[in-house]
Amino acid sequence: MYPGPYSGSYATPWLWVDGRQRGYNYNLWASYVAAQIGIPTPVQITLTGDYNQSTRTGTIKALIQNDSTADLTMRVSVVITEDSIYYSAPNGDQWHNHVCRDYIPNQSGTVITVPAGGIDSVIQPFTIASTWNEQRCKIVVYAQSTTMVPSDSSYPAYQGAEVAILDLVGIREGKPADGEPAQVRPLVNPASGRPVFAVTAHTGAEYQLFIYTVDGRISHTQNGTTAGDSRIAVSSRLPRGIYLYRLKVNGAEFNGKLIVTD
Repeated sequence: MYPGPYSGSYATPWLWVDGRQRGYNYNLWASYVAAQIGIPTPVQITLTGDYNQSTRTGTIKALIQNDSTADLTMRVSVVITEDSIYYSAPNGDQWHNHVCRDYIPNQSGTVITVPAGGIDSVIQPFTIASTWNEQRCKIVVYAQSTTMVPSDSSYPAYQGAEVAILDLVGIREGKPADGEPAQVRPLVNPASGRPVFAVTAHTGAEYQLFIYTVDGRISHTQNGTTAGDSRIAVSSRLPRGIYLYRLKVNGAEFNGKLIVTD
């Protein structure tokens, strides 16, 4: 049922699914959402960062991974939202969820081009205002195509991700100095077809990566040196399945299980 009138006027709600305008016929909304869920995306977004409760400031880092075979230009938007805001509106609504509090740095976002099979990142500092409830705030990041679809004047979304503000408390990862032992973990597990490993090692550390199928056969190998963002991305796409990995960094060896979902 639609809400009551706002200041004496009615407005019919419209649906937008992943950046595409889907009209006001709410009888069709469920089918639009179900169809969109079934469409695979070539873009993965992983969020990390930190938040200081004393200063109510922090940093959000969005790692954007392009699993397609073509370069992708996208507009990455960073939004602070808040849930459970009480306000008795003229139309009778009293509780408001997923309310946009701020765009960082602004509503224009950040335009980046991620090469085929490559990774880029967007890093933004943020502040939680004293009038906002930090326990109910989240950071939402979404990436949209910069090419407009003429049929409905919309910009399709590639991918989105969110993280609760308080989930960022105390997770800042320090950069170890030369000679300190490295640490390794899959950035996302289960992962997409091109998994990414987070490595706490100084820039330029040598590594060797081996990925095995569960029956012990080698599925993928690569070697190189860690970059400034301390990320190691698998250089070729892995089929869906369960794998074992062995990663050597600066003489230290790390082993684990890796699940690839698509």
